[in-house]
Amino acid sequence: MESFIAQLINGLSTGGIYALIVLGMNLLMLVRNIVHHSFSHICVLNMCIGWLAFGYTQNVLLAFLAMFACGVLVTVATEPLFRPLSKRGADLETIVLAMGVGIIITEIIAQLFNNGQMMTFSDEMRVLNVGFSFGTVTFSLANIVALVACIVVAVFLVWYLFKTANGRAMRAMAQNLRVAKMLGVPFGKTGVLGFGIAGLLSACIGIICIMCLGYANAEMGDTFATKAVILMLFAGQGDIKGGILSSILMGVVEAMALAYLPGRWTEAIFYGFIMIVIIIKPNGLFAKKAAN
Repeated sequence: MESFIAQLINGLSTGGIYALIVLGMNLLMLVRNIVHHSFSHICVLNMCIGWLAFGYTQNVLLAFLAMFACGVLVTVATEPLFRPLSKRGADLETIVLAMGVGIIITEIIAQLFNNGQMMTFSDEMRVLNVGFSFGTVTFSLANIVALVACIVVAVFLVWYLFKTANGRAMRAMAQNLRVAKMLGVPFGKTGVLGFGIAGLLSACIGIICIMCLGYANAEMGDTFATKAVILMLFAGQGDIKGGILSSILMGVVEAMALAYLPGRWTEAIFYGFIMIVIIIKPNGLFAKKAAN
């Protein structure tokens, strides 16, 4: 029983990380109606910038600030690339563009950071990696922070999208871009603002990954991107609440498969479960909620 509780805590924290990435991608889906495949690659780039900044300054605060600056600058810099394609409704082209941006970021990480080798973060940067034990159950404060951060960010995004003028403008563009523009919604300004918020979120994700995982490498962005895109389809594109629930669910499923099944069954269980749901409900597990 204690082993089960430990794996449940690990699964919830992993699901929290997945949920934050899916939240960022869903936000960009609302802003520009795109599947920003490279969002997770930006999160990993932030981690690399933090690793590099701490190596030069030996100051955790400056390293985290550098991550926030990188996240906002890089994410906002991609907005003009997607803007003309979004205006034309070129959905397939935006996917190809996002994948291209992800490949470029992966190569930048592989070529410019630590000679392409895995980067390990110091205990100073893993400031919340404080262990707790109850019998045989062991977990860290970072695990709890990952889950709490997911809930806090989700609540903030729901409040922002439904209770503020800019948030309603983003939702209007997601529902009908042509009508939103006729009603005077500033297409460019609203998009840049949404990308900026997503950039801040990408830095938060990077910090949480540093505390929970303790390492980064060039391939990590591809792993996160694949799972995040699949989880978006699993829940229903643009469905913030469904994306959170799906991500946490799959984090728990992944942790249980890793603990109780032999070999590489973890990935098979993860993708097999999602495949079955998509076959039964092609529009996503929470498609009705998304439509409403």
